[in-house]
Amino acid sequence: MRVALPEGRVVGVATFGLLATLTAMTAVRLDRVPERHDGAAELVYLPDARLLRPLVLGYDNVLANLIWFRTISYFGEHYQGDHVYPWLARMCDLVTDLDPRAEHVYRFAGLVLPWDAGEVDEGIRLLQKGIRVFPKSWTLRYYLGVVRYLFKQDFAGAAEDIRLAAGLPDAPPLVARFAALLEARQHSPEMTIAILTQMREQTTSAETRAVLERSIQDAQVVWDVERLTPLVDAYRTGTGHLPANLGVLVEVGLLRGVPPDPYGGTYEIDPATGTVRSSTGRAPAALHASPQARELGHTE
Repeated sequence: MRVALPEGRVVGVATFGLLATLTAMTAVRLDRVPERHDGAAELVYLPDARLLRPLVLGYDNVLANLIWFRTISYFGEHYQGDHVYPWLARMCDLVTDLDPRAEHVYRFAGLVLPWDAGEVDEGIRLLQKGIRVFPKSWTLRYYLGVVRYLFKQDFAGAAEDIRLAAGLPDAPPLVARFAALLEARQHSPEMTIAILTQMREQTTSAETRAVLERSIQDAQVVWDVERLTPLVDAYRTGTGHLPANLGVLVEVGLLRGVPPDPYGGTYEIDPATGTVRSSTGRAPAALHASPQARELGHTE
């Protein structure tokens, strides 16, 4: 027996089917189109929001959500693999074109594009796009300042952004503290770790939290190596030879205790150079490193 659906429900089912088809077509094209070395050709294979709107009958937000799920899936596949995301910025652009109020997408793009995709300028552009929609969002303004601080070394611009963020509703007091430190030109590895930790605690996205956690580990290792290597040099200068391990520095009073290795190994001394390194063989990637260099820096 055939059951007649109400007219509104028929339209809804048909529209959802159209949205799902459009999204599926987008996903197939993303996976199958070969990449060009200059990266210029990929963008044409993502639909333009202006062309999609007449087809989705006012269901812009629904289509935005479907494409957002595809974006997260795309990110996850590459995060577990090559850490190269040629379409990620354009996908975030498309979602926010269809749904400009999707603040979580601006936050995601502002973190992942600079930190893991090596696309600093794209991250800045999407944060600025979000700020135009959400001028009272302390989070977006704060993220913009942090990206300028860590990746552009634009300390004056970063201090201004973070100062503005501190004056917005719901901004935690720590943001004002960071602004004061930047304005006083007090830049240090310890401050970088504090900023990254604060961002990790504020985010509700598992994906961005994972990216921040890895960056915190890198920053901590850089800081530890900067502190420990001069102590090894001091021991060598005084004794004429390298210490067998960092525990020797504790025994002679140069070091209170050996810090834990954030990578899960132990800190050891390179017998050829005297520098401190992780026993895992993993080296910290610079925040501004290319995706390829970042991947090499995180090889176990």
